Amino acid sequence: MTRFLSALIALLGAPFWSAAGTADAAADDCKPKRQAELAVILLRNIPLVNLTVNGAPATFLLDTGAERTIMTATAAQRLGVASHYEYPRRMRSLDGAVSSGDARLRSLGLGGTALADFRVLVGSVSLPGPADKPLDGLLGADFFSSFEMDLDLAHSRLTLYERLPCAIAGPPWTLSYTTMPVNRSLHDHLFFPVSLDGHKLAAFIDTGAEVSALDTAAALAVGVTGSALDHDPVANLRGAGSEVVKSRRHRFGRLEIGGETLRDQVIAVTNLRLQDADLVLGIDFLRLRRVWLSYGSHQIFLGRPT
Repeated sequence: MTRFLSALIALLGAPFWSAAGTADAAADDCKPKRQAELAVILLRNIPLVNLTVNGAPATFLLDTGAERTIMTATAAQRLGVASHYEYPRRMRSLDGAVSSGDARLRSLGLGGTALADFRVLVGSVSLPGPADKPLDGLLGADFFSSFEMDLDLAHSRLTLYERLPCAIAGPPWTLSYTTMPVNRSLHDHLFFPVSLDGHKLAAFIDTGAEVSALDTAAALAVGVTGSALDHDPVANLRGAGSEVVKSRRHRFGRLEIGGETLRDQVIAVTNLRLQDADLVLGIDFLRLRRVWLSYGSHQIFLGRPT
């Protein structure tokens, strides 16, 4: 945008190296700066990380499909986290909603860095973990949106980079990848268009989903009949409220995502009750792909399968 004439004269009279130095500084500002790296444990297609809450060890599920970070009531009691229910919150799950309260953590430690005064929800959720020991909670989009997120399940790691004031040109990877511009919904989902058997749908990446799932209404719109679903195998999906929701595993002919075509994809069909997408891409899609989620610049970098 044109500035005042005096400012323009001053700019034209500035030495060349000054402008170049400013450009170099701006380029440096847009380079990802590593904040933390965490080992990811993949348990039954559920990605887990070990953290510290108020200085004590805790195990959380990575869940980009959840709007908020949630801690179980049992874990809150063990970790000395006081929750407040003066203004009850409602957390959406697969089969309804779960009541929860607000809490503020003194510290949330992860891979060499820590967040102070991080807010979480505390609720009556059930999250099965290793050796049938319940998990302490899940990390949701409110956590991930504070960073640039590099998830590499093939090598069991999650790297968090400082959230940048500008859009990066690409991740610091050597492997090939696709750049996908995305939109950010009111529920903090980074959603993008896909094509399923020739029909355009909206999708987002959900690391909390063991398998990819499609809303029943969207399946019918794609052309799947009710009788076809009745003959598909039954599969049970589990929500954060420990409820079990029945789904049908249907085989689709062609799924197109970011220029990549996947054929003969088996996707769970159920009532997702989502307001911003028709399809969630779960761990079955991600486990052989590296993915970079940029909430700030509204981009996803999707690596090719390894």
